[in-house]
Parts: sequence; structure tokens; C-alpha cells
Amino acid sequence: MNEKPITAEQVQREYERGKDYKNGLNLYESVKICERMVEGDQWAGLKVKQLRPITMNFLDPICYYKVAQIVSDDVGQEIEPFLPDEEAERAAKIIEQSIDRVVERQKIKAKHREILRDAFVDGDAALYFWFDADAKTGMDGVQGDIIAESIMNTNIIFGNPQSARVQRQPYIIIVQRVPVEEEREKAKKEGVQDWESITGDSASEYKGEDELSETDKGCTKLTRFWKGEDGFVRFMQVIDKVIVKQETVAAMTRYPLAYMSWKPRKNSMHGVREIEPLINTQIAVNKQFTALGTQVLNNAMPKLVYNKRQFPDGWDAEAQTIGVVGDPTQALTGVAGSMPIPTDAFGITNNLLDTAKNVAGANDAALGNIKNPDNTSAIVAVQQATAAPLSLTRLSYYQFVEDYTRILIDMFHAYYGIRHVKTTETVTNPATGETSEQTVIKEYDFSQLPVDAMDLNINIGAASYWAETLQTATLDNLMNAKVIPDAVEYLKRVPEGMVRDKAGLIEKIERAQQQAAQAQLMQQGGAI
Repeated sequence: MNEKPITAEQVQREYERGKDYKNGLNLYESVKICERMVEGDQWAGLKVKQLRPITMNFLDPICYYKVAQIVSDDVGQEIEPFLPDEEAERAAKIIEQSIDRVVERQKIKAKHREILRDAFVDGDAALYFWFDADAKTGMDGVQGDIIAESIMNTNIIFGNPQSARVQRQPYIIIVQRVPVEEEREKAKKEGVQDWESITGDSASEYKGEDELSETDKGCTKLTRFWKGEDGFVRFMQVIDKVIVKQETVAAMTRYPLAYMSWKPRKNSMHGVREIEPLINTQIAVNKQFTALGTQVLNNAMPKLVYNKRQFPDGWDAEAQTIGVVGDPTQALTGVAGSMPIPTDAFGITNNLLDTAKNVAGANDAALGNIKNPDNTSAIVAVQQATAAPLSLTRLSYYQFVEDYTRILIDMFHAYYGIRHVKTTETVTNPATGETSEQTVIKEYDFSQLPVDAMDLNINIGAASYWAETLQTATLDNLMNAKVIPDAVEYLKRVPEGMVRDKAGLIEKIERAQQQAAQAQLMQQGGAI
């Protein structure tokens, strides 16, 4: 059955429909406000000459405290096949190596912090993957690499915006603001006939566009993804009414987008912006501190009062000599007393600030802002209890990492082809007959990977949980406690690569154990 081709006009209609849904949630304006408030631009639009407003930004430390609580222990992946098969285990190890390489080259662990920060401030965040066929890999004869890019929730359109399930979407549109001249040049090289029709447009709904001048305005490129009847992903790119990338069938079965919400919202692709309820409190704190500061400047210090008729040129506080009109003995001056600040003024403001931090779960105990602590264990307990509500967000974060791990496996299968990988093989010495494990570089065909990853168990957790050093330390403790009976059982559980020629060492220990057991039997037989 032939599928109906997608037109540029259809993509634009879907894009406008997606924007209408976001406007219904007031998403674009809310994201701008939340971003501005966290960044410290909390008096935007205020035009005054005399007043110097004070900003007491407590939103920023709350944001980064919560993000730090989740990423304090970085995540790691452990991939294992459900069924004990030698080839499947070998593929799992190759997948782990390949994922580690992409994560390192694309600095994805650094992007984790950016993504979590965006999720907290904006409600959602996403990681978008695409394959750059021209990227250099550093391997001879191999070109093309996977690129990872963080995307704001305002730049993602779901075909079904009432669901946040990425892989169930009828289509996904990625919105990118790009330079006009760059896109015109690309389209010309690709042979697009209407490349001259690509012009700049206004997109004030996106963050950062308000600060650009007219000459810096870009154009909106829409990348539409959808799945065909054969289950494979298709994509095309549109700028206004020009198709700059024709429909292309990829060998992927999953959309290359991992998506997470800080706090999910019922029946919506967009989560709750946790920073939003605190904005009014932030504004109130700023106004109160500004009022107190103005009061101190204007009324807290005593002021000199003088007879203006006697001093027609005004009073010069730094003058060494002062000229008066009339009799100098009658040039009377006086001092007006200061107006004291109400004693409750600072208390009300500080109480408002402390209450806001407590409600947000980032009080002084959680942030460690305690002078001369008497009970440090109690402070640690309070910090742990305060971080407990973030456990649900941490689980969403782990699911996000698992989602993009499966996307990477899918892209390895689709794009990598045959590449060199490190693998471990068992080698037998023909002279002695002893076996040993060696690391070798071999070619591997990534098209043979299990693309649906249904037969792979992907464990996501704190990286230290999977760390080899922690596993070895645990084994040492179990060995010292005699839970592990002997060295053979210990070595079998040591992570690969920690002990050189582990298989040969195990074989020698087992041979020595057998010889010791035989000698003991002979001694017992002689004694009888």
C-alpha cells in the first residue's frame, strides 16, 4: 500500500496546530518568564531613574540545589542479555563500549545537568540525536558519528500533545532557528530548486529572539519524523514552503528523541514548571528589600537643615569657608533626626524568604547554611529527608537515560555498519595447553545488533553502583568475612580487565587445589 507523500504545507499546518496547543498553556511566555527569573533578570521592563532596585535571587540556588541532588551521583549503564548466549554477551559488551564512546565524545554527561536544569525551570527537556555523515571519527576509513543536542520544550511538537510517550507519537516535529544564509547555501548544494525562496522570519515566541536585531533574524527549520507502515522512521525538513530535505527512510525503528518532565502533568506532553509558583514570592521579596534599601538611603541618616535665605548658593558640606548673606551670627542651622525603620520590617521580609525556601525544599539545613552546628548527624538527616521527594524525579531521569540508550543502540544498527571494536577472546597456548583471555581489535558488523533491544536488559543507576572499584571493594569485604569461600570464587566475580590473565590464574589455583586434595587423600590412606 502506497503512503501519501507529506507536503510542506501539511508540515506547516501541523506546526501551527502544535503552537496553538502550547499557546493554550501559555507555554512560550511562561518559559520566557521562568528563564528570566532564574537568570536574575527579575526587574525586566521597569523604567526608573532615581530608584536602584534590589534583586535577592533565591530561585537560582533552589534550582541548582535540586539539580545537584539528582546528578551528584552520575549515572551509568549496564547492558546484559536476558538469555545466556555467548554471542549476545559479546554484543552487549560492544554496545557498552560504543555508548561510552558517544557519551564521551558528545559530552552527554555534561548535558545531563543542562537538561535537568531546563526540566526544572521549563517543565520539560529533551535530547535530540542525529547522524552526521561528514563527522570525523578518528578511525581510519570510518566516517560519520552520532550528534547529541539538547532541545527546549518550546521547540518540540508532538502529533498527540496529550501524551508524553515519545515512541507512540504519530509524528514529531523538531523546531530549529537557523541562519538564513547558511540554510540557503545548504539547499543550493542539495539541488533544491526554490532555495532562493528561503528568507528570514520573526519568531518572537522563542527564547532569545527578542534580543536579536532585524539583521540577525533567522528562519524556522522544521524536521518532521514519522513511522511508516514498515515500522521504520522517516524524516524530512521544511523551511516555510520549501522542502530542503526530501522524505528519507532511515533504518531506525525509534524516534531519535529522549524526553523527560520534571513533574508530569495529567493528559499533557508538558510537565509542571516548579519554579512558576515561586515567582510572585520572589517579586515580593525583591520589592520589600528595595523598599528597605530606599528607606535606609533616604531617611535612616540625620540631615542638616539650614536657612535658605542665609545660604542662597546652598550648603556645601565639603567647603572650607562658607559665605552667608547678612549677619553671620544669625546664620542658624539645625539637624533633623533620622526616621527609624520598623523593627518588624526585616523580620517579615526574612520570614517570607525562609518560608519560600522551606516550601521549595531548599532550606538552610539542606543548603548547608548553618553556623556553628551542634548536631551534625541531625543536619545530615534533615538534608537526606529534604532530598527524599526528589526520588520520583530521579527515577524519571533514569528512565530518560534508558530511553536514549535504546535510541543509541537503534542508531548503531542503522548507521554504523562495520567498525573496529575492542573485544575479549580466550586464547590457548599450543605449547602448554593453558588458556588466557586477551583483548583484541576486531571488525564488528553493527547491523547485526538486536535493534528492538527486547532481548537486552538495560540497568540504569548511579555510576558508582556499577563502578569496578566499588565491586572489587565489596568482593574484598566478602572475602575477608569468609562469605566467599576461596580465591577461585573471588576471581570469577572480579570485573573483566581488573586482573590480567584471570582465566589462567583461576586454572592454576584450581589445579593447585586438586593437587592439595589428592595429597591429603594419600596421607589419610597412609595413616589408615
